Amino acid sequence: MKHSKSLLPLLSILLLTQACTITNEGPQGPPGADGVQIYSSTSTIFADDFDIVDEFVSINEFSWDILDESTVDEGLVLGYIQFEGTTSWHALPFSTPFENDLVNLRYVFDINSFDLLLEGEVADNNQVNEDLFDGDILRVVAIPPSLLFKGKGLNYKDYNQVAEFYNLDN
Repeated sequence: MKHSKSLLPLLSILLLTQACTITNEGPQGPPGADGVQIYSSTSTIFADDFDIVDEFVSINEFSWDILDESTVDEGLVLGYIQFEGTTSWHALPFSTPFENDLVNLRYVFDINSFDLLLEGEVADNNQVNEDLFDGDILRVVAIPPSLLFKGKGLNYKDYNQVAEFYNLDN
């Protein structure tokens, strides 16, 4: 028992050191901002904004200019969807059975764009699948590497945990 009591201060120091890994160091944010910024934005998804790529895939392109190479290469960019009339957020990629099809909603991104990809397994079902997400809300969160928490306990698939941990405005 005496041995474990002597380890308690050491474990406390170790935990405090781990908690200090999140910093505001790195490239400066917008003028007046203190250090690096986390980007969080919402957009309404409209079925008419999808372009058909082939008989299975449609794409909805959202342009942006907020990321740097460091965030794209080493940070974390997350996508969430909130269905119209609900209050919960679902992490992307998201799959759901619909109209005898399996519909997959996922995303790809780079410095200049965030693209929402809609993939079905039934040929030429694009319009029906696009209509499924019409009016829903897309939320994108980009976390630069200097602010990225890599410890256990934070579930990045749970938007509410991410929003609380990073103090994001809803």
